[in-house]
Amino acid sequence: MSRKDILLDKLKEVVADLGQVFTTKDVSEDIRMKQAHPNLKDQRNYHAFVGGALSDHRAQLEIDEIGKSASRGSRWKKI
Repeated sequence: MSRKDILLDKLKEVVADLGQVFTTKDVSEDIRMKQAHPNLKDQRNYHAFVGGALSDHRAQLEIDEIGKSASRGSRWKKI
């Protein structure tokens, strides 16, 4: 299991519904993400997988990383 298993279409859907600035955990904790990734959501690195997928697909998602939060993961901004 890895961040390559995170579904891009589900990332796009969740990110589209978030505000202009959001954190990795805003995405990873969304019920739609958990339902779409039943084999990943209980993995120790699940939030890191989502963060890595956000980073990998930032051009398609039209987002930039703007900072880090110790408790919520990276902070992202829509561009």
